[in-house]
Amino acid sequence: MRPIHRRRAAALMALVVAATTLVTTPAAAQPEPQARTTVVSTVGDSSYTESANWFVSSLAGFTGERARYSRIPGSTASWTMVAPAVGSYAVDVWYPPFHTSARNAGYTISPGGLSVTVDQQAGGGYWRPLGQVRAEAGEPVTVTLAVGPDLTPDNLDDEYARGYAVRLRRGGPANPPALPGPNLSGYDLAFADEFDGSEIDWAGWEPRTDVRGNSSQRAENVRLADGALVIDLKKEAHRGKAYTGGGLVSKARYRYGYYETRVRINEGPGWHPAFWSMCGGADGVHRCQLAEIDGFEIDSINPRRVIHNVFDHRTPRRQVTSGWYDVGADLAQGWHTFGYLYDEAGVRFFVDGRQTAYLPYPQGPFVHDYMKVWLTAVAYNDFPDDAQLPATVTFDYFRYYQRGVYGDDDAPSGYTEAGTGWADSGLPGYGGLPARQSCGLGATATWTLRPSHTGRYDAYLYRVGGTGGQNTARVVFNGTQSTMDFTVPGGSWMPLGTYRLSGGQDYPLELIRDGAGCIRADAVKLVPR
Repeated sequence: MRPIHRRRAAALMALVVAATTLVTTPAAAQPEPQARTTVVSTVGDSSYTESANWFVSSLAGFTGERARYSRIPGSTASWTMVAPAVGSYAVDVWYPPFHTSARNAGYTISPGGLSVTVDQQAGGGYWRPLGQVRAEAGEPVTVTLAVGPDLTPDNLDDEYARGYAVRLRRGGPANPPALPGPNLSGYDLAFADEFDGSEIDWAGWEPRTDVRGNSSQRAENVRLADGALVIDLKKEAHRGKAYTGGGLVSKARYRYGYYETRVRINEGPGWHPAFWSMCGGADGVHRCQLAEIDGFEIDSINPRRVIHNVFDHRTPRRQVTSGWYDVGADLAQGWHTFGYLYDEAGVRFFVDGRQTAYLPYPQGPFVHDYMKVWLTAVAYNDFPDDAQLPATVTFDYFRYYQRGVYGDDDAPSGYTEAGTGWADSGLPGYGGLPARQSCGLGATATWTLRPSHTGRYDAYLYRVGGTGGQNTARVVFNGTQSTMDFTVPGGSWMPLGTYRLSGGQDYPLELIRDGAGCIRADAVKLVPR
């Protein structure tokens, strides 16, 4: 049975809670203090050293620094940390996920000399435990990564040892518990297109019409049939290409939330179905391309393999990726559900209801902009098999769930300015987007926020502080006035209080310059309790 069909609906999603188990140990079995302690070292620290040949990777770590890599046997990279107290520590390593990584990366821990060989084609993007080390207070602990011999000399695209961070840990798990499915507690269905009509809703979508890879994309290749979006894949000469594909791109732009679709890909090689987000142009002219999230990319010659990516397209372009992996099913046979849950820290990816990857992508190091949604299929990488054309890629629906409300001076709507003196600030705003600034007396920035359901919300304003700011700027929200000090350097979320708000009602949040100095307008948010 197909789900209830709704467009632009607002409804609560059922709560999915990841179960965790707490294990206790008698005090007598704990001779050492177990207070949680964590010491982290990355490739950006002064204590990090290298020998032989290492290079800057295009892959990034969880703080935005670029990882390092080498494929020269014998090359080493070392991280040194100081134990804060006497005792035993778990040693964890973090390297970016990628399918060309070394299967024999060798780690050595000192003191103790423990050696561990790690297959880096697995476990990337998470803290991976290596073992235990005992150290005295103030004693240095060094973790050394050594590049092993090339296991497959005939393959030049593997055996890259990758390094980013190491950690001493005492108390707590290496990673948060993996979610069996997306935890949508507090999320509301903000938009849905079930594709169950007779015509595409062109008020909400536009056709993909660029030329990419081996195909030209045509509006004529997208249609609705049997309650689904159908993309026709054809052997057809058009704009210098021998094949045509297509897809839909949303006109609306979204940021944080849970994105989901259900898809059935084509049979036969040569096509690249994808479900992704990017603020680009459906015509191929990417006027606002900053971030990109790939819910899935598939090359139809390998219908069991999927890749998930997050990109910061600013120079230097940075990528955090799952690498290609086998999902355990032929995606050309039957329907499969893909989703990604995007928040301020990163993106969790789900395939058929189970979490398959988590890619850290924190705001600050990386850009967090507002992106359109793409449901597409183009001829790419391999050439199509003409004998298996025409073919189709079919999307059953698209749904977007949102938790809380974000406002931003870069948001598609809901932000206005009044008064004089407004211009772009030279200080970075939230998510790497530009802030606005005014030194004009009486200048006012207003964000209009509309919560989707009735309840209690914590309100925040993202303060962009620095030299020349007003130290008593006035903030007004829901009948309450407060002041904000914009002289404090740096950017941070500042709480404005807790309010009971009505769903579907507009709530303006005003920032007013009414004294000496300047105000900087950037981002606000309502977080449900």
